[in-house]
Amino acid sequence: MSESKKPTAVVVGATGIIGRAIVAKLAQVGGWRTIAVSQSGKTVPGADEAIGVDLLDSTDARLKLAAASEASHLFFAAYAPRAGWIEEVQPNLALLVNAIDGLESVRAPLQHVTLITGAKYYGVHVGVSPSPALETEPRHIGPNFYYAQEDYLRSRSPSSTWQWTNLISTHLTGFAVGNPMNLALSIAVYASIVREVGLRLDFPGSAAAFGAMTQIVDAEQVAAAAIWAAETPQAAGEIFNISNGDPTRWSQLWPVFAADFGVPLGSPRPLPLAGFMAEYASLWKAMASKYNLANSDLSTLVNWQFLEFMFAIDYDIVLALGKIRRAGFTSQPDTVAGFKQRFQQYRQERIVPDFASL
Repeated sequence: MSESKKPTAVVVGATGIIGRAIVAKLAQVGGWRTIAVSQSGKTVPGADEAIGVDLLDSTDARLKLAAASEASHLFFAAYAPRAGWIEEVQPNLALLVNAIDGLESVRAPLQHVTLITGAKYYGVHVGVSPSPALETEPRHIGPNFYYAQEDYLRSRSPSSTWQWTNLISTHLTGFAVGNPMNLALSIAVYASIVREVGLRLDFPGSAAAFGAMTQIVDAEQVAAAAIWAAETPQAAGEIFNISNGDPTRWSQLWPVFAADFGVPLGSPRPLPLAGFMAEYASLWKAMASKYNLANSDLSTLVNWQFLEFMFAIDYDIVLALGKIRRAGFTSQPDTVAGFKQRFQQYRQERIVPDFASL
């Protein structure tokens, strides 16, 4: 296929865990020209071009996205963190609005927008939520920027030439650097520190959280579903949950993690990670020198408050997957194998120590 006839994908949030995976998956399947969009403008593996854009600035978006005037598909995986739920709504809506407006201002032949959201769509961040959560669940009361983004797409699509799909993902694993809210990397760093100081691998949450049912999705699975949604007519205007295969529990995963890092298995022991783990910043610097690691700054690798929150969830979080499977997306990767793959990837990239090679 000639370059001029290839569909052109614009991936917003391309340096993040999901965006990076989408770019890589597009390159793997072939037949796409891919433009990576991020605030930094850094390139990522598989991208044909990278553009730095401040999508909170509508003027900058219109100016910079002129380079993406051939865009046929938009994959949106950007996030602007803020201090509170209310404060998150407007900037995260603006990211999406300005991305679409910027492409439309240069008459890009946009056909489809794939929005990637998360289980907070069902209110899992505020307490017990429906489990398994169906795509037909009523919205929770209060602010949720996912609702604002989806409502914008709904309001635009009747008068537009493009369609949209919302993919709701669960707890995420994947590979990215510079993103401290990263489950697989956070666990890998935590386990590496535990091994270095000669302790057992305690689960830093309650027994209830240890036994609660949860669901993991790897970024590669999200990427595959995103491309499927962009190319599948019956996905237009629909919401789909996306995860790996079967749900699991931390009590089932924790022995796997302990064995993978060669440390004794511990037990549930609630720990204030956000207050405790900063103590190991100097140790990590020493480990970076000792094991020739790429990053010696612990604070840029892990957001301990995020990990503490994740391990404090003592209720089930499970998304129903029947709808997306009935629509034709049937991939069911293994969660245990996915964690092991990510741990090994972080070792190979010298982000955490490869103790087995010593």
